Amino acid sequence: MKASLPVGYQQANCHNLSHYISLLLESKGIITSKIWAFSPGIYSNSNSQLITFIDKKELSPNGTIDWGYHVATVLHVNDGIETHQMVIDLELFPKGLVHYKTWLDKLKTKKLISLMLDFEWYLFNSTMIPNSQLKYDANGMLNSKLKNIILPETFSDKLIDDFYKYTDDSLQNQWLEKGLAINATAVEFYTEEIAPLLKLNNQAQLINDYKNLVGNVFNFETVFRDNRWNYDMTTDFQNQYYTIINKYREIYNNNLIKWGLSVANLKNIIDSKKIE
Repeated sequence: MKASLPVGYQQANCHNLSHYISLLLESKGIITSKIWAFSPGIYSNSNSQLITFIDKKELSPNGTIDWGYHVATVLHVNDGIETHQMVIDLELFPKGLVHYKTWLDKLKTKKLISLMLDFEWYLFNSTMIPNSQLKYDANGMLNSKLKNIILPETFSDKLIDDFYKYTDDSLQNQWLEKGLAINATAVEFYTEEIAPLLKLNNQAQLINDYKNLVGNVFNFETVFRDNRWNYDMTTDFQNQYYTIINKYREIYNNNLIKWGLSVANLKNIIDSKKIE
């Protein structure tokens, strides 16, 4: 599984990797769950702490991998006596399955909040509205239609709201396929362009520019997925590196086709099993 998935770019798209793994296993008749871990920085107005790792690949501009949340696929493994929740996370545990408690411990974040949900839930929205305002109608009655999931009251500032499935905008705009294509393209850029430069002593400026382009996922998506510019990825910057950017835009487009076909094939297999 590892060889066929675009792992090795820890900056983003854990939700897309986990969703693809869940689809892949569903196509084989295996139903999974997902475990979500939220740092205070994403569920609280008053605490900005993130899940943070040292970037051993030296790709991130600031030297660390910073996540507001992390998600991975969960297999329910029965040993004949009891069922264990085992996590598939090829970024953090490339050697194989680990117990979900081991996975949570690896994140090493104080006040981490975790949820285990059905695999269909693809991603979540964020809101500044407290749960107390969303849970009850004007008459003080619980209104289940307002949300598809009610989070624990320990979510003090209630920034997380409304998990949703891979439908509507996300499906129509190919968020899953684009996320996988972004990771695959970033891994290739790092392997072919950045890693060799890290061994040299006279390419500091080029390395810094490439890190700013690839190591910051917002910049990378802006340039290769959206074909746009931002404060860092200015028109001058993109003109300066036009040749290599044009090369990897083509690689991204090819990866998008590849992962689009792969996801469509999995969905066809899953749909055919439902008919049987």
